[in-house]
Amino acid sequence: MINISDANYYEILVEVGYPVVKESDLEFTRQQLEDYFIFPAMREYFSWFPKIETQVAYVASTFSFDFPDEDTYGIIDARINTAITGDGKTSSPFVNSLFFKQNSSGSQMYGTKNDYGVSEARYLERSFKTASNNYIKAQRINVDPNLRKVTGYSTVNGEMTIKWAKYSNQFEDIPFKRKTEVINLAKSKILRGFAMLRGQFDSDTGSGFNNSDFMSRANDLEEKTIKKWEAMSKVAVIRN
Repeated sequence: MINISDANYYEILVEVGYPVVKESDLEFTRQQLEDYFIFPAMREYFSWFPKIETQVAYVASTFSFDFPDEDTYGIIDARINTAITGDGKTSSPFVNSLFFKQNSSGSQMYGTKNDYGVSEARYLERSFKTASNNYIKAQRINVDPNLRKVTGYSTVNGEMTIKWAKYSNQFEDIPFKRKTEVINLAKSKILRGFAMLRGQFDSDTGSGFNNSDFMSRANDLEEKTIKKWEAMSKVAVIRN
C-alpha cells in the first residue's frame, strides 16, 4: 500500500478522463490503481534513484551485515577504510596532542623545545604500519540479495561504510524535480492497463472503443521518462 496525496493521485487520473469520467465509473478502484500502476512507477523510479542510508561499523576479519529493513533492496557502495588503524593514537586527548600535533608556532613540549625524538619515532612507526597494512591487505565484499546480507572479510581491521539502496511507498519521498516524471510514468502504466482491458471488452462486445490512442500515449510518456533518466550523468549502479 502506498501513501499518495489526492492532488497527485487525481493528476495521474486526468489522463483517463477524470473528472469528466467519474472515478466511480472506472473499471479499477483507487486501491487497485495505486497497487497495480502507481506503485510500479514508484518502484521503477527508486531503482534508478534509490534513497540512500549510510551505515558505518568497525570490522575485523570476517563480517556479515543484514539488510537493515524491508525497504532496503541492495547497496550503492561498500568499502573498508584501513587508514584509521595503526596510527598509535591513545584514549587520552592530552597524550595524543603531545605526540602528534605539529605546532609551527614554536610552543614548547614539557617546557622545552625538544620532544626527545618522539615526533620522528611516531612518524616512522606510522609509515611502517601503513606500508605493512598495504602489503598484507586483502578484502572481499559480497552482496547476496536473496539472503539479504553483505558479507566478506578483511585481513586488516578498519572502518566499513555501506551505502544502502532503499525504496519507499511514500510518494512524497520523491523529490520535487523528479515528481512530474514519476507522475508521467504512472500515467503511462494506467493508460496501458485501461487500453488492454478495454481492448478485451471490444473483442467480446463489439464496442467501438479505440484503445490505440491510449497505447500510443502510454508508450510516448514512458519513452520520454526512461530516456531522460538514461541520459542523466549519474545513474545509480546497484552492486549485487
